[in-house]
Amino acid sequence: MIELVDLHLGPIQGLNLTLAEGKIYALLGPTGSGKTSLMRCMAGIEVPLKGFVAIHGRQLYTDPDLDAAHRAVVGVVFDTHASLPDQTVLENVRLPLDLRGVPVETGDEKAQRLLDELGIGEASQKLPGELSGGMLTRLQLARALIHDPHFLVMDGPTAGLDPVTASRSMRMIARLVRPRGATAVISTQDIRSALPHVDGIVLMSSGLARGPLPPVLAGDVLDFSEGHRPW
Repeated sequence: MIELVDLHLGPIQGLNLTLAEGKIYALLGPTGSGKTSLMRCMAGIEVPLKGFVAIHGRQLYTDPDLDAAHRAVVGVVFDTHASLPDQTVLENVRLPLDLRGVPVETGDEKAQRLLDELGIGEASQKLPGELSGGMLTRLQLARALIHDPHFLVMDGPTAGLDPVTASRSMRMIARLVRPRGATAVISTQDIRSALPHVDGIVLMSSGLARGPLPPVLAGDVLDFSEGHRPW
């Protein structure tokens, strides 16, 4: 379970949110609503000013060792397509295993299998600058999953993609995350591509959160995303 109580962080003031384990959630809200700050906080890399944060039974920001243990089981995807430009796709994906002391040969084998599963195995020896936006998203997803995380935060993984590629990327994310039993929180501005693949939607506005709402409330969610109503 993910439990946030009276969270204060950036624009977020007094946010309360509870999410079930092993589900995929879409996080939707306007620019400045605090989505990125919230995701960084849940990933264990941004300390709140105030509040209770517990992820899968581990209370964060009370003990540096607990925070480090949490970060070790988190997979993160950012919308900036962060990668090492002078390293191959395979080396970028393998990086989390390198940092954990996994032998290079073992890491290469696991990274190649994951890239093959994502359909970009033939690009393993290319540099990130040679990839399309959709392929860069797959690179980041592979790197986030390579160490078998229990929790994933994805900040705008489909940002900048055309609607068809965004929908395919969301389907691919769900296909890879669900069998692993991980919990995923995905920030998106393209709710139409996310709705068929998530278990719940969290709406953020003015530093507060509502939800998770079931995807069957798609009409209300789309009204929110298109600015017709604040909640």
